[in-house]
Amino acid sequence: MFTSLDKPARAASGFAALTLAALLTACGGGGGGGSHTTPAPPGGPDHPGESAGPSYDVIPLGIPDAYGDITRQGIANGGIVAGTSWGGAGGTARAFLYNGTLEADIGTLGGDFARAQGVNRCGRVTGWSGRADGVAHAFVYDGAIHDLGTLGGSDSAGSAISSCGKMTGWSATAGGETHAFLYDGTALRDLGSFGGNSFGLAINAAGQVVGYSYGPGNTSWFHAFVYDGRTGAPIQDLGSPGGNSLAVAINDAGQIVGWSRKGEGPLGAFYYEGGSVRDIGTLGGDYAEATDINQNGIAVGNSSLKDGAQRGFVYDGKKMTGIGALGGSRFSQAVAINAGGLVVGSSSAGLGGEEHAISWTEKEGIVDLNDRLHAPPAGLVLVQALAVADDGNIAVRTNHGLALLKLRH
Repeated sequence: MFTSLDKPARAASGFAALTLAALLTACGGGGGGGSHTTPAPPGGPDHPGESAGPSYDVIPLGIPDAYGDITRQGIANGGIVAGTSWGGAGGTARAFLYNGTLEADIGTLGGDFARAQGVNRCGRVTGWSGRADGVAHAFVYDGAIHDLGTLGGSDSAGSAISSCGKMTGWSATAGGETHAFLYDGTALRDLGSFGGNSFGLAINAAGQVVGYSYGPGNTSWFHAFVYDGRTGAPIQDLGSPGGNSLAVAINDAGQIVGWSRKGEGPLGAFYYEGGSVRDIGTLGGDYAEATDINQNGIAVGNSSLKDGAQRGFVYDGKKMTGIGALGGSRFSQAVAINAGGLVVGSSSAGLGGEEHAISWTEKEGIVDLNDRLHAPPAGLVLVQALAVADDGNIAVRTNHGLALLKLRH
């Protein structure tokens, strides 16, 4: 179990009974869904040490002072966060769920490790866990952890969960390949491939899955795909502006972003809508990749500049805009965006400076989130922002482990 470090009360026993009913009542949208705008509680004079704008309380998560990870899909409205901490003997991976009040180790499928990859606002989590025989299987956690099985092969992994509880990931098949799957609450559905291995990476509320698939033999090429769970038609090849391609995110309108690459050349960002895919360019350099898209079709990602520096970007469907960097540094990155247009990521803090977690909005520009904390623990540094919910709460990595930045109202 987790130890305490100035955190809210934690419990393993009774956790499901105390929280599941409340989480189920809150169902109706996922961490990336909805149309909420980000609230802006007052800062400045009422909170000494904070700059004007939204301010946050810091809630430590996971195992203190241990390495941890929260994916872009690991946060949902209401301060719900699922992630992974590597702690204990040998740095074993353990999955946790924080439901806005309590945190618990969600257990395993009988083995010694589990990793959480996605959560929805009902508090349902997907990922993968070791079984007693050491093989990893995809799971869903809904107060208890459940084995989703496989597509006939040995292992499987869950990667994302929708607001409706549908999931995607990949699994070994009886024929020895790895195929993307859709889990509809009853069984895994094999999504097939373009002849080789395929992987499901993201899913929307309608049950549309995106990811990528290799061609025959897994040696020549891979292309981004979309699968529509409403029709059950074979996966659709999105093509590629530059050769190989991979889709990383899809919104409820079916707009998709990802990256493409020709041979060993630089990555290019792509945007798919209305049946066509297009390269969205760069900020002047030779590289770009898209990382997320919100419900309004605004995409974010990262691009090189003409001088080789890297900047996070925002793409509104027509124009790519750089988010800047702290203190004139040469590095920033945009990881995720919520429905209100709040972008999160990280930036070097000045020339040669350490990495700091940042946010960006069209109104405020780039902000060092370390300047927005209310009564932070001494010595705490926010290093990277990892995920953002539509209600404005942010998951971060700090110099002391993982944390939730909870908006002050």
